[in-house]
Order: sequence, then structure tokens, then C-alpha cells
Amino acid sequence: MKTQDVIDPDFKQQPVILISNEKKLQLMANPVYFPIFMSLREGYKSVKEIEEDYSKLIEKEARKKGVKSKKEIKEFVEKNRRSGKSLYRYIQHLIDADFVVTIGKRVSIDKPMTEKLFARTAKFFFVDSYSEKMFYKNPNCIESVTQLLELIYNVPKPSRVNLEEFTSLMNDSSQKITSLLFGEKSEEFVQIVENLSLDEVTDVLQMLSIIEVVSKSKNFAKLIKSLEK
Repeated sequence: MKTQDVIDPDFKQQPVILISNEKKLQLMANPVYFPIFMSLREGYKSVKEIEEDYSKLIEKEARKKGVKSKKEIKEFVEKNRRSGKSLYRYIQHLIDADFVVTIGKRVSIDKPMTEKLFARTAKFFFVDSYSEKMFYKNPNCIESVTQLLELIYNVPKPSRVNLEEFTSLMNDSSQKITSLLFGEKSEEFVQIVENLSLDEVTDVLQMLSIIEVVSKSKNFAKLIKSLEK
């Protein structure tokens, strides 16, 4: 069947959108919506295409869970897949939350039939407080780390002050990297990492933050010196 896609010329997908609203964060964390996010990451899609991708992702999830036989995989997919009608409802939830937008329609050349086309409003969605999700200001974590450093390096317990200075530097480094890549350099950032999985993107960001910390090693020389026997 011959079709033609008619796309809104004014639509422009953002490279990165930071999410802070609690309801939106809950949607991002809901496994029901995850396959839709992943499907649309590849580009705009019709509900039919999203439904096909949804089933494929459910099958992949079954294999990850250790389901091996074809019969069991088929049963798992049938149990967890979503119909086009359900997907329309889920997509509307994502539209209401500004994660997804209707960008046009697919017109059948041979028959009087059209399908709506949907796209993500951004290539990547990140939690707004991404760079603050570590233990930087947690006193329990700080104390545990000082004790573990004492255990690992067989030295007197390092100064909490020195460790707090180090964790503050970690925080600053992470914020510097994410502020740059989620802001001024967001388009270039997305072009470089667009083919990576979300886990891989997270690994890349963490590695960049570590490199930024290491580049300022003179700022935590006292902590390093305290670990030497």
C-alpha cells in the first residue's frame, strides 16, 4: 500500500529536555510507557508501528528474564503486549505531559485512510536533578566511605573535611558537565550519543565527570596523601 507522510513543517524536536515535575517523573519510571519512549526515540511513528515495536521490546524483556522456549516467550508477549486502542490512550497521557506530540499524518494513496504520526518532544529526557543524585551531602555515606578507605588502604581514617571537599568537587564537576551538555552543547551532545542506550549515555556522563574531577586532582591532594602508607 502506497502512503505519503505529511509532517508539520513547524515541528522541531528538542535535543534535551530536563524533567522536574513529579507526575512526569512517575510517567518516565512507569514500565508501561517505556516501550513507547524507546520506539519513538528512533523517529516519528504511527500507532501501528509503535505496537509492533512494543511487542518486540516485550519479547526482548522476556529473554532478559530468562524465558527461553518459544511457547513461553509467545505467552509472555501476549500477556504484556498492548493493543492499538490501549496505546492510543497511553500516547495521549504522554501528549498531555508534553513528552509526545502529534506531528502529522500518513495518508494512503490507494484508499481513503489516514494514520496519525507521533514523535517525542525531545531526543533525550533527563531528570533535572541528575547531577545531584549521588551521595555528596549524605553524612552517613561520608562516614561509611571514610571507614572503608581506612579498611581498603590500611591507613588511619581519612579526614571527613577532606572527603567532603572531594565530594563537593565531584558535585561541581558533574554539574559542569551536565550543564554544558544539556544546555549550550545539547545538539552536538545528542548527535554524538544518539545511537547509545540510555545506560550507555549515563556511563558516558559519569566517565566525563570522573575525568573532570581527575583534571582537578591538585584540589584534593590532602585526601590522596592521607591514603598513602
